[in-house]
Amino acid sequence: MIWVALWCSALAATAAAETPAQTHSCVACHGNAGVSDNPEWPSLAGQNAAYLEQQITAFRDGERENPPMKPFVENLSDAEIAELAEYYADQEAVATANGDPALVDTGRQLAGYCSACHGYAGRPATDEWPVLAGQHAAYLELQLLSFKRGERIQPLMQAAVGKLSAKEFAALAAYYSQLQP
Repeated sequence: MIWVALWCSALAATAAAETPAQTHSCVACHGNAGVSDNPEWPSLAGQNAAYLEQQITAFRDGERENPPMKPFVENLSDAEIAELAEYYADQEAVATANGDPALVDTGRQLAGYCSACHGYAGRPATDEWPVLAGQHAAYLELQLLSFKRGERIQPLMQAAVGKLSAKEFAALAAYYSQLQP
């Protein structure tokens, strides 16, 4: 019995030692181990490390604007960003399944617009693109709208979402939120 307690204690200490110090400022919004409780904020757990690194760097350098993020990332070094990205990529992702269930079938039909880049199961062809499977529906909707409005710039995304409506964004978000990451 004592050896089990010692083993658990050593395991917890090892896990704490492997958690980057910078995660302490991420937890409030992105949740413990990167699983966000707020549907308008992304879960980072299981996301592609290259994508996370690219996005955190874009926030830090002002290429992607998000005033609430700026104070948390503005002083991170490239090495710290890479460490955070790897940490969150290694965490277990969970499906939020928080989109409107009545829209899932429509979203599945529309997912052909997304599948060339993000895969049929919401896992992209390259790790420089985001995993959509299991992400919060509200967050996905907001990002699609941001691309359509030109608030986020990525030419492939602008082309893909240009003719889609807000209702179609909601359907896509509902579909991807229920997929297992």
